[in-house]
Amino acid sequence: MVKKMIVYFSLCSFVLLIGCGKELDEENPEKHIEYLESFGWHIKDKKSKETELINNWRNYVSARDAGIDLEPYNNKEMDIITYVLKEKQKTGKEIHASIYEINGDVIGGYGRLDDFLPGVFSLMDKEKLKMDGIMNQ
Repeated sequence: MVKKMIVYFSLCSFVLLIGCGKELDEENPEKHIEYLESFGWHIKDKKSKETELINNWRNYVSARDAGIDLEPYNNKEMDIITYVLKEKQKTGKEIHASIYEINGDVIGGYGRLDDFLPGVFSLMDKEKLKMDGIMNQ
């Protein structure tokens, strides 16, 4: 009986470990990695995921400031997935990237700097941030 319990416990532990490995892959879907890498950014950790109904696209100031047009998606549910990036500001502060996704399709994204105004930037601005001395070369 004890032997069966040990085998059962081992099997459950193995299944749990396999499940955890799969969950890690789902935390940073390949399409998000590819999307951010296409702008030269690299994911360190997932920070958050929120689902919102876009009922007034004009309220999404961060998206507008980064050049993302949400008007075509008004009255649709959108996932906003935010990541901490491997890149850092010269001050050592983190840089975040938020990806907008509707029905599993990435529709855009933007970056955000901690303790910096305006703080929001287009993901295409990595070289500009370096030239402006905000992040390391």
